Amino acid sequence: MSTETKTEFAARCNVSPGRVSQWIAAGKIKPTSLSGEGRSAKIVIADALADLKRNLDISQSIGLNGLGTKLNSGPPPSLSGVPSPETPPGQPEPARPDDTAEQIAKERLALAKIQTRRAEREEALADGRYMVREDAEAQIARTASMVLTTVESGFNGMADALAAEFGIPRRDVLHTLNKSFRAVREAATRAFAEKAAAIAKAEADVHEDEEEDDQD
Repeated sequence: MSTETKTEFAARCNVSPGRVSQWIAAGKIKPTSLSGEGRSAKIVIADALADLKRNLDISQSIGLNGLGTKLNSGPPPSLSGVPSPETPPGQPEPARPDDTAEQIAKERLALAKIQTRRAEREEALADGRYMVREDAEAQIARTASMVLTTVESGFNGMADALAAEFGIPRRDVLHTLNKSFRAVREAATRAFAEKAAAIAKAEADVHEDEEEDDQD
């Protein structure tokens, strides 16, 4: 049964000794995973790591410090020089001692990427290079409505002029104008829908690329 001090175990998990004390106080590391009592109590490595794998809430424990620590190059060194226990013949292979620390580091890196992208978006929005999508869509809809209203309001005057110019009934001219304009509107609606679908696909591709980057 290999044990370590809180400081040594903290180094193994790439956290501070204070965090280890918090884990013990919160029951993340069980009393049965401690050897001894009080300040001199040591931590049973395998049992404590197993406790953390069961109980540690990664989303509440991650931070941005320690991102450059290399955790996947083999078992972490013990400050006391105590070697990692070997697996007895016939026994299942225990969890790697650095599994929990490696998981914490991955979550830290993922959170750092998310925060960086959020900061970049907020900076671009403040500089005027971006605008809120809902605001843009609402403004476009208002502008389009104003254009359509302006064009349609001119149909009566155009019908009067054409009827007088060519000697044809005003009603027929107005009907033809409305019919032709309706066809134009339908074609424009289809074109806008196709562009919107292309934009949505491009956004989905970018989001997928970002998720792949987070996993690397």
